[in-house]
Amino acid sequence: MRIQLKCLCATLLLTAPAFAATTWTLGPTPTSGMTVAGYANTGGTNNSTNAANNGALQTIQSATTTWYSGGGIGIKNADACTSGSYCDLNEGVNPEHAIDNQQRYDMVLLSFTSAVMLTGVKLGWFSNDSDITVMAYTGAGIPTLVGKKYTELAGWASIGNYSDVGTASTAAINAGKVVSSYWLIGAYNPLANPNGSVTGGSNSYDYIKIASVTSDKPNITKVAEPGSLALVGLALLGAVGVQRRRQRA
Repeated sequence: MRIQLKCLCATLLLTAPAFAATTWTLGPTPTSGMTVAGYANTGGTNNSTNAANNGALQTIQSATTTWYSGGGIGIKNADACTSGSYCDLNEGVNPEHAIDNQQRYDMVLLSFTSAVMLTGVKLGWFSNDSDITVMAYTGAGIPTLVGKKYTELAGWASIGNYSDVGTASTAAINAGKVVSSYWLIGAYNPLANPNGSVTGGSNSYDYIKIASVTSDKPNITKVAEPGSLALVGLALLGAVGVQRRRQRA
């Protein structure tokens, strides 16, 4: 009888959710189950006071992502230029070939085929400073970025601003253990994540390349429904009754 009960209990435990740690490489061929896309607002600088060129008044557009061997993913804005009053000067040239916040706020959108709980970000390269912003989509449906302003993004939760991430190790993120299929990671972006500045960070421009992210990916087997659990309970009671009758016989 004890053996039967142990087997039934083991079966119930096997139906509980399990988590498997995963490392997702961003390129040149991203890890299967994840896609990578670049975005940036079309104007504004970190310290701009000019309303016509303030990032809060500009919309997000798609940007080109490039994999740099030994470094990671960088971004080139669609409105890159070499001259002009309100264009992204020197975009695509070192160090602005990275994910940066000079003149534009560059961010990478990571889309997963199933919800993941990101736990770390690994930079393969940085220049000047390495503060980052991380967001997770907790809204319904598929998020829309193009045509929005960073200050208008709905359904996005602030995961955190992280200072001086560097390249020595994977930086731990997401202490709140948020799970999502859509994640935004970029150079420190006070428009997308206005909940305070980076702790200990500087006001210097940040130029980063993301090599990989790590996660605890929910690997959920079929969970017994309440009705099924009730049937299992009845089966256990029946088994106990049979055993008692045998003992009395």
